[in-house]
Amino acid sequence: MAPEDRREAILNAAQALFMERGWEAVTIADVLEAAGISKGGFYHHFTAKEDLLTGIVVRMTQQVIIVAETARREASGDALARLNAFMAGSVSWKAENTAEMRFFTNVLAKPGNDILYRRIFDATAVAVVPVLEDLVAEGIEDGTFDVTDTRVTAEVIVGLSHGRRQVLEDAVVRASSGDLDEAARLLDDRMRAEGAICDRLLCLPQGSVLLSSPQDHRRMLIGLTTPDRANEQADAMCRHKDQ
Repeated sequence: MAPEDRREAILNAAQALFMERGWEAVTIADVLEAAGISKGGFYHHFTAKEDLLTGIVVRMTQQVIIVAETARREASGDALARLNAFMAGSVSWKAENTAEMRFFTNVLAKPGNDILYRRIFDATAVAVVPVLEDLVAEGIEDGTFDVTDTRVTAEVIVGLSHGRRQVLEDAVVRASSGDLDEAARLLDDRMRAEGAICDRLLCLPQGSVLLSSPQDHRRMLIGLTTPDRANEQADAMCRHKDQ
């Protein structure tokens, strides 16, 4: 097996096990057995279980970026329109991939996982900041944005998500208790506030950067607090066959 294929096999096995059993319950030995990889093959790519989580995060972030970049390329208009399309594509991916999002939410909600959260945030930032920097540069070039430093601006925009953890946890708790409207409001309020800050960073009129997507936020919260619809449909089909 080629080194890159081996690495992907390890990540595939780890992701499946983490999502099935939970982060804490899975050991490196479990991953090795599921992937059919030796210890030497594992340690050639990773040094600890936490490195697996980082690798999964980076891979998922790249998937989000692919979807968001497609939306960006297909958007018509100036750099602001492309930025909003990119952000909307990112939110849409999260709303459509709730199983993955639920796994990370469960990991981050556990007490004492602050270091893991920092690893996830740092891994995401490494992938996303250069893309946002490019978007900001486009806006400067066409006269849409007015910023002093593209890199710092991109870092600040990504940094806003660092404080989103507690809001998301609170929203999930509200949604789990049946108050989906309040849960969605909490998340929407946070994202509108972040959008307002982005407006000021980019020297745009208020309401220009659209980070709030109430419909997608509701879809995401439903997915984070209920079983996968696919599983429900599969169970229904099994029951129908048994009748």
